[in-house]
Amino acid sequence: MAFEKIGGVKKYIKYAECEKGDVLVEGTFLKDFQGKYGVQYEFNGKDGITVLNSSGHLNYLMDFVNEGDKVKIVYDGTVEMTKGPMKGKMAHQFELYRDSSSDPEAETEEVDDAFELNDLM
Repeated sequence: MAFEKIGGVKKYIKYAECEKGDVLVEGTFLKDFQGKYGVQYEFNGKDGITVLNSSGHLNYLMDFVNEGDKVKIVYDGTVEMTKGPMKGKMAHQFELYRDSSSDPEAETEEVDDAFELNDLM
């Protein structure tokens, strides 16, 4: 048997300390859960467990991610909200990449569809 140490400290990212282009997490999406200030997202990466806090843009992007997906999330700075109740406030932006090689639905077979009607008879 081979044993691996588990446990450790969770790393929480503070967006205010991030710069545009920073890779926040690269790893497997484990789960989302209700935290003190809203939804939080937990990932397992090479540096251990990383937790990202709720943000409007991140929440939208995470709607396209399933537990077990391998993802990379990059901080993309802030933009000023132009309408709605948060008009004039700065909002964090993100880029989310999903590893399509682990998605069986992303794999497609190449089909040679060049045939003649006579080939069927």
